[in-house]
Amino acid sequence: MKLTKKKVFVTALALCLVAILSVGTLAWFQAADQVENYFQVTTDGIGGGADFSLDLFEHKVVDGALTADEVKTNTYEHIIPGDYLLKDPTLRNSGEYDQWVRVKITLSEYAKWEAALGADYDFSQCFDGLNASWKLDESTKGTETLVFYYQKKLVSGYESKLFDAFMIPSEFTVENMPTEFKLTIVGEAIQADNTGATAEAAFTLWS
Repeated sequence: MKLTKKKVFVTALALCLVAILSVGTLAWFQAADQVENYFQVTTDGIGGGADFSLDLFEHKVVDGALTADEVKTNTYEHIIPGDYLLKDPTLRNSGEYDQWVRVKITLSEYAKWEAALGADYDFSQCFDGLNASWKLDESTKGTETLVFYYQKKLVSGYESKLFDAFMIPSEFTVENMPTEFKLTIVGEAIQADNTGATAEAAFTLWS
């Protein structure tokens, strides 16, 4: 029986930097699908199953250091140009099967960043400790949304951190630094079986 649609799941993590206060928020979104002839082939945690699912989380920051506690939010006060904000968004395959995954990172107020820091500003340079297992889609550089693909299947039960911290550009000044902007990170997963040899190939099936 051939799947008419690929089973996909989405989860989102938002890092908000507002004036001198930064708040990160985490929320989960899931989807379910079925094959023709009206029988369910996999589940996403709804109704007791968890064949395919994806978690996105970060670790709690206490006194300027990461702890082992997984949290939905961290709060940062008195944000200024040049600040180094510990932020470790991590994807975990919490389902039963291997998955291909990617992340989309969108910077709000991107036009204001360009005005202050130069045309086609590449904000991927703000990510410190970027995991080498993640590959940037070069076609997205210089845009408000960067796309990164995990370069191997995310095995069931395994997780992968995207980066260690987000750095506020030191080139900003009090006059040109946007008073409000947000970094939104969205993790997406698609089944690894029968979808291609790479994450990039698999996500060409995304609809």
